[in-house]
Amino acid sequence: MPSIPWNLRLSCCALSIVAGGSFVGASEVSIRPEAIAAAALPDATVPIPEPGYVEPVHAEPGPETIRRIGAVRNPDPTGARFPSGLTLAGGSKRRMLLFTFDDGPSQRTTPRLLDVLDELGIKAVFFVTSESFGDGNPWERAHAGIVRDIVRRGHTIGNHTETHRQLPLLSNAEIEAELALSERKIARAVGRTPRLVRPPGGALSKRVEGLLGAHGYTSVMWALYPGDLEVHEPEEVVRTFFRVLERRERETGERGGIVLMHDTKDHSLQAVPHLIEALRKRNCELLRKGEELYDIVDDLGYFVPGYEPDEPFEERQARLRRDTKRRCDALAG
Repeated sequence: MPSIPWNLRLSCCALSIVAGGSFVGASEVSIRPEAIAAAALPDATVPIPEPGYVEPVHAEPGPETIRRIGAVRNPDPTGARFPSGLTLAGGSKRRMLLFTFDDGPSQRTTPRLLDVLDELGIKAVFFVTSESFGDGNPWERAHAGIVRDIVRRGHTIGNHTETHRQLPLLSNAEIEAELALSERKIARAVGRTPRLVRPPGGALSKRVEGLLGAHGYTSVMWALYPGDLEVHEPEEVVRTFFRVLERRERETGERGGIVLMHDTKDHSLQAVPHLIEALRKRNCELLRKGEELYDIVDDLGYFVPGYEPDEPFEERQARLRRDTKRRCDALAG
């Protein structure tokens, strides 16, 4: 067999290196499972990697980031003020609603959702899946920039694990690895370690709850899911939301709660302004009846037992009634 000239062999090596680098950002799982396992450490803060874990060459900003991105709009962007070990079911007897978004960040949809939320004056909690950001390639650095923008605009960041696998199916070591790698990436992006977690798919067990609590996490579930992974039109998302809301009030007496949506779906972000408009119209009717109004809150503390939010719910209702009266009077006129 004739030998391959040295210059041709060199060209092939160079092409293989370029091709390999080009597909890093396009892969669905950007961190190898063995790299995740090497990152598992007992300390729930940002841990020092064990041998075998290769840190990205281009590390994202460190703890000083939080000052540079101007996160004063939310002094606690990672939920550090909440007690650990709790699992929040997400329902409320009051007409309080807190919006949460899972599975991002997405370059295609998350920035547009942030603009929509700014226009509506809504602050939300984003549970991010960290496999899309944290390494040195441009694709992942762009996603890390979106995570920082979430914090800069006054929202809260939570941990949704690295690979979105259901935690009860994993061993303790695998769960700790998922948490450790996500913690490191989020802390590198925004300067603080996440203290809120949403288990992928809402899958929990007593073992998993205990492990999350031992690592200082508050698990945040939900009460209101408008089915935005199952339906594909914004109007259907809105209709499903109100069907779920009304059914829960009939069956459990809960009139509000934590809302689960996904910032990776275009129809989800399109549904948000329609949903808010529909809630405001309902508030006009509730105001005429003298009933409690729907209040879109920005503090997870309203759903934490024993926690006193900065603004009592009654004060929020009084202000909301004044604002709603002006809005409804303008619509009527």
